[in-house]
Amino acid sequence: MTHLPEGTVSMLFTDIEGSTAVLRDLGPRYAEVLSLQRSIVRAAVGRHDGHEMGTEGDSFFVTFASAADAVAAAREAQRELTAATWPGGVQVRVRMGLHTGEPVRHEDGYVGLDVHRAARVCGAAHGGQVLLTEATWQLVRGDGGARAADVGAHRLKDLPHPERLFQLLDDDLPADFPPPRSLGSGSNVPVPRTSLVGREAELADLTRLVTGGPGAVVTLTGPAGVGKSRLAMAVAASLEAAFPDGVYFVSLAAVRTGKVMWTTVAETVGLAGAELTPEMVLAHLAPRRVLLVLDNLEQIPDAAEVVRALADAGPRVLATSRRALHVVGEHEHPLDPLAVPGPGRPVAGSPAVTLFAERARLVRPGFAVGPDNAEDVAAICRRLDGLPLAIELVAARAKLLGPRAMRARLDQSLGIAASEAGRPGRQRTLRDAVAWSYDLLDPARQRALRHLSVFEGEFDLDDVAALLGDEDDPLDTVAALMDVNLVVVAEGPDGEPRVRLLRTIADFGRERLAEAGEAPDVRRRHAEHFLAIVEREVPRLRGPEYLRARGRIEDRLSNLRGALRWALGAGPDGSPRALGLALRLCEELGWFWYGCGYQAEGRRWLAQAVQVASDVESADLVGALHGLGVLLLEHGEVPAARELLTECLEYWRRTGDDAGVARELNALGVVHRVLSEPDQARELLTEAAAVAERVGDRIRQCSAMSNLALVHLDTGRPAEALEIFHRVLRHTLELDDRWGIAVTRVNIAGTHLHERRTDDAAAVLRRHGREIASMGDVDLTAIVVEHAAVVAAQRGRARAAARLVGAAGEMRARADLPLPAPDRAWFAAAVGEVREGHGDWDRDRAAGAELDADAAVDEALVLVDAPAGSGRGDGEGTDSR
Repeated sequence: MTHLPEGTVSMLFTDIEGSTAVLRDLGPRYAEVLSLQRSIVRAAVGRHDGHEMGTEGDSFFVTFASAADAVAAAREAQRELTAATWPGGVQVRVRMGLHTGEPVRHEDGYVGLDVHRAARVCGAAHGGQVLLTEATWQLVRGDGGARAADVGAHRLKDLPHPERLFQLLDDDLPADFPPPRSLGSGSNVPVPRTSLVGREAELADLTRLVTGGPGAVVTLTGPAGVGKSRLAMAVAASLEAAFPDGVYFVSLAAVRTGKVMWTTVAETVGLAGAELTPEMVLAHLAPRRVLLVLDNLEQIPDAAEVVRALADAGPRVLATSRRALHVVGEHEHPLDPLAVPGPGRPVAGSPAVTLFAERARLVRPGFAVGPDNAEDVAAICRRLDGLPLAIELVAARAKLLGPRAMRARLDQSLGIAASEAGRPGRQRTLRDAVAWSYDLLDPARQRALRHLSVFEGEFDLDDVAALLGDEDDPLDTVAALMDVNLVVVAEGPDGEPRVRLLRTIADFGRERLAEAGEAPDVRRRHAEHFLAIVEREVPRLRGPEYLRARGRIEDRLSNLRGALRWALGAGPDGSPRALGLALRLCEELGWFWYGCGYQAEGRRWLAQAVQVASDVESADLVGALHGLGVLLLEHGEVPAARELLTECLEYWRRTGDDAGVARELNALGVVHRVLSEPDQARELLTEAAAVAERVGDRIRQCSAMSNLALVHLDTGRPAEALEIFHRVLRHTLELDDRWGIAVTRVNIAGTHLHERRTDDAAAVLRRHGREIASMGDVDLTAIVVEHAAVVAAQRGRARAAARLVGAAGEMRARADLPLPAPDRAWFAAAVGEVREGHGDWDRDRAAGAELDADAAVDEALVLVDAPAGSGRGDGEGTDSR
């Protein structure tokens, strides 16, 4: 292979859209299509010095040293492909994606997030379309007449942040395409399956209030089932153009605390991953013109405080709640039920009757309200108090029953309301509708609804199958419940259906589950199912599927939290504790909590599990104790951590489990390092590495070796430390341990800084800092910024050092992740070189503390991207536990 481009590389991915359909239509002649497509693409690539990295089927991966060449090759290839005459007269359209970055050379190719980003951009394109990332467009805009249209920021599969995409324009190419096939733009407004009925005036009023009203908060209030969420969606959809930075629909129905509300808002606006704080969310939103639709707030006691902070930061807020929030500047907009015709009054024009008729026609085409059924329909709407949800549930039965039969059955359900006279009237009516619809299900569907009610938030068909077993086909079951509006189904990012139950229906189902005596068994199956998912995904968190595995776990956090709540304590349904399951869940989630920025949440769950199970000694309990000890150590609570980890070591020695012994020796070695007891640390870590090698645990062996190298670094032996780090890096690369690779690289950079090989440290950060920060580990991200601060200090750039010190310190303070004592002392001394002579240090440090994590990393990498010296290098240290 010819010499491949180094450094900044432009990457082109192409493939044929709908190639399977073309193959089906042409049969053997598809080979002619493939040959013609390949010859056209190769000719264009060859004219512009492209390097063909791989061809698989109908796809190409090509790299260019010049972004201009890459764009020119894509444009020319697309022109010729568009103009070509294809065998059999078929239409062949090729989609193309371009991205420019700094992929890592590996053997005879490239690896790294930039390669995946380019491939995802191609996947988002339509046939005949060329999409470019902003990185590529900035390099070619204004060069050679290149033209492009901004198609907005889009979330791409497995990538942590939205990517702004541009469509290449050319007079000889089609220009009109649907939106890119991404996971969505910044806005995420759900697309309802049905029309909005009878709310035209409210829609106009709310649109005016949200865009031009005097207050930053508009709260849509009303009883359960009145249609607050549906109307809020309509308002949000009508205002996407008015808020260029996004309209975000934040579903909070499953949220019970302000802390989780902050997390949900952060995840919705694209900040998921790290241990986020309110200040970080506010800093992200403040400069943006954003509308937040906060749906279902009444169950969150401190929702008003969160809304007040959000509104003060700048975004407009449209909230739905059963009651006003009573925040300054709030405009409350009460939403009444739909108007119903009074007895003996004309039915025509009634919004409630119109809604009933429209929904009935969805399941019974041709349904109409006429003289023979008008009074029955009107009576049903009155009986349901005009509540849209109740009307829709009842109207869904028009497939089976006429209005008169519906009215009779509805009246027979009054016993539910009579037995709950203390419940508010409208809530009793909605309850009637749910119970009535439930009673019309056959026993198998009733059982399915009861069992599905244990899910929290969204779930998929595999989850349904796991819970219901072989007795029910999951697709048929969901379709049947969806048909009567007892579940809501939406298309997930992967195209598969995502299912959820409305809260009222879920609550109803859980009551029936408890009454049937099925709750303990169903809850256990639910917990075991999600435990199995965690057991499958957590080991992948250290490998090449890191982002995908992390996403799969984060998508299921609501259900994992629900499983833990049940397993750790008897619930209202009478389910007993399931301590074994709880401890296994905690142990399996330990690495996710530790390595993915959920340390504070993990510590809470682990502490609760340990407290509940304290009188039962078992390997599962010791696993939870270890996880808690590690997180206590992360949070600087060293004596408590040492006590727990020592207890764990004694247990594993007593039971003869060498793998457990190696794990605890490693963790205790870190404890003694933090306590500035290098001799004890060295002894424990040396033994840990030896035991891990004996049992074949290479990852634990690498971890112990890394920690041993840090002790060498603390005691003035950087050459020995560096030799160990390079050995560990080779091992972690062989193991494809992405987290271990990241830790080792920041330790190598730190070792260079100890030796004042500033340019070598900068080179490591320049090449790997972005990828390390993208892991979402707060500690690793802070260290990247801290190392860059030391680079700045060693180069005499006091202001830059102060800003980065402030940014890293704020990150650690927010996540409660203090620097260990040896690192803290070295870091203070390293930046102290420039601090004393810089009179504005405190001011600049405070300014840096205002940066969010992404901005801090950007600033750090700009600094280390300055011209380097003559040194070479390939990560103050971070321990590996």
